Amino acid sequence: MNQEEVRKRKDWVKNAAIVFLTIMLVLTFFSNTIMNYSLPEVATQYVESGTITAKVRGTGNVEAADPYNIVAKESRVISSVAVKQGDEVEKDQVIYYLEDAESEELTQAQKDLEELKLTYMKGLFGNNVSSDIISKVASGRTDGFSTLQTKVADMQNRMDAAQARVKECQEALEKLTLQSTISINNAGVNTIEAENAVTRADVELSNAQNDESRAEQEFNQEISRRKAEITNEINELKRRIEDIQILINGAGAVTERTGDSSVDIDVNNDSSGDNNSSSNTTTIDGISVPDKQTLIEEYKTARDEALAERDKKLDEIYQAATGNGYQNGKNINELKAWVAANGKEEDYRILLQDYDMADAQYNYAVSKLQEAEKNLSGYDGNLAALQNLNSQLAVKEAELNRVASITYETGDDIKSAQNKLSEAKQNLTDQTNANKQAETAYKNQIANAEAALKNAQAVYDLLKEEQDEMNADINAELDLAKVSKDIAQKEEEIAKLMEKSMGAAITAPVAGTVSSLAYVAGETTKPEETAAVLQVEGKGYTLKVSVTNEQARKVQVGDTAELQNAWYYDDAQVILTGIKPDPDNPGQNKLLEFNVTGSSIQAGQALSISVGQRSSEYEFVVPNSAVREDNNGKFILIVESKSGPLSNRYIATRVDVEVLASDDNYTAISAGLYGYEYVITTSTKPVEAGKQVRLNESQ
Repeated sequence: MNQEEVRKRKDWVKNAAIVFLTIMLVLTFFSNTIMNYSLPEVATQYVESGTITAKVRGTGNVEAADPYNIVAKESRVISSVAVKQGDEVEKDQVIYYLEDAESEELTQAQKDLEELKLTYMKGLFGNNVSSDIISKVASGRTDGFSTLQTKVADMQNRMDAAQARVKECQEALEKLTLQSTISINNAGVNTIEAENAVTRADVELSNAQNDESRAEQEFNQEISRRKAEITNEINELKRRIEDIQILINGAGAVTERTGDSSVDIDVNNDSSGDNNSSSNTTTIDGISVPDKQTLIEEYKTARDEALAERDKKLDEIYQAATGNGYQNGKNINELKAWVAANGKEEDYRILLQDYDMADAQYNYAVSKLQEAEKNLSGYDGNLAALQNLNSQLAVKEAELNRVASITYETGDDIKSAQNKLSEAKQNLTDQTNANKQAETAYKNQIANAEAALKNAQAVYDLLKEEQDEMNADINAELDLAKVSKDIAQKEEEIAKLMEKSMGAAITAPVAGTVSSLAYVAGETTKPEETAAVLQVEGKGYTLKVSVTNEQARKVQVGDTAELQNAWYYDDAQVILTGIKPDPDNPGQNKLLEFNVTGSSIQAGQALSISVGQRSSEYEFVVPNSAVREDNNGKFILIVESKSGPLSNRYIATRVDVEVLASDDNYTAISAGLYGYEYVITTSTKPVEAGKQVRLNESQ
């Protein structure tokens, strides 16, 4: 290949490379242009400092600041209406004319008077009222407070004296009972000494008998030994009998303790304290023991009475709570929870204490019943053992008597010892008789003391009946006197209503402007309801507007509001006087209260206002449309520029912000910015952070 061909080949390669690069450049340019047109087009604005003016807008109805309500006192038919809404009226000027007719109040008053008279007659003749009370009430000579107080005090003094006498008799009876117990114990000691003397005399007799012949000595020694053996067996049987009696009698009484007081419940149901009642005891060979079933039933009765008392206290709490709105079941735990939840501990403290005391008494009665049932589980076995031991005792005593009856002819020493023994036995008999006489004397004294107590109690009971009768007379006198006074007052009321029933009218108590009229001709007034409303001159008007809590923070009391179409209201002035929670939306809204004045203002008008002229400078201010919000909070999108091979690319970048203030157009923000960044305000398509956008070419 020559040089010319080589040169041509090089030129062709160079030209081909130039054409290829040119085509690639054109294709790249067109691809970027097409892609740019598919991107969201955004409008931007600088982030810069600025002024925010807080302004709150709202609409409300004008109300009279201090309206005067004219109230109808009775039900009457309106004959005609003398004024219309907006009229100015003078004091005592007629508002409504009323038809001549008896009012419903007059009819009702006459009916009430008949019922009062019927109640009065029933009270006089239907409740066993004494003639003295009837005469006093009929003549109007009822006793005054001091007289009644004196009667009550005198009766109470007599009651106190009778009660003191009852207490005195009770103390005397208790003292005699204690003395009787001590005397019986002392007599027991003397009896033991006499028995010891008998024993010593018996020993002396035995010693004398030892001087008799050997045979008689041996015989008498055998007799003495045998008697001693039988006596020991008898004593052992008696001890065992006493042990069993203690087991049987061990559950003889229930003692309930509440606070510092105690109540003894005699399970044998014997008020005198004698446990030998035939209906409540069992006699085993002359020995009285409590009846098992009676013991158990008495404990059960004590338990049931305590349960009934506790249920009664529960009912009292339940009734009281139901009357205060309680709606749950009759369960003490629920009631206590309700009392605590409603802060009524002090209101229900006494009732709950009574219930807890009754519950404690019930639990105590249950425990005593369980204890009695446990103690009496061996009752039948103990009873059988008692019968067996009594039988053995009778056999041994008969044997002792038989052995003791065997005697021999004795000498003078033996006779002397026998005489001493006889004297010791006689002393024992005398001591026993003396004990019985002393016991009988104390029983007679106790019976007399019981009779005195019974008489004192009877006097107290009679005085109590007399006091109840006196209280009933006083209550009857007071009730009848009140009904008599009510009749007189009702008659005066009827007389006044009859005077009003002809030619009556409803007039204006004060001068002012008629704001509203509740009735038209032909309608019937309702008692104690507003018939008309007057706006008293000089009182002014109020306006209430509900706003959000955030808006309420933009204004303060004393701000002057601007009226929409202010030129129409001449001299109208609207001033913010209060900021209160909105009762219709508490927690979220506030109620702005304004004082409204001006000659063109009337009650019922709807006014649109704007309030809040405080301006503040902020470092970063953006248009309201630039502020966005998602689940992570509020943010703005700024445009950041990145260099490309052919041109710059623009990327939307998220910046989290805190809103400091806003007005109708702009929002002040706090964010990590330097100032003068481009913030996206609007876009042709949704924009996402990190995505490419294109700028509006018209900017």
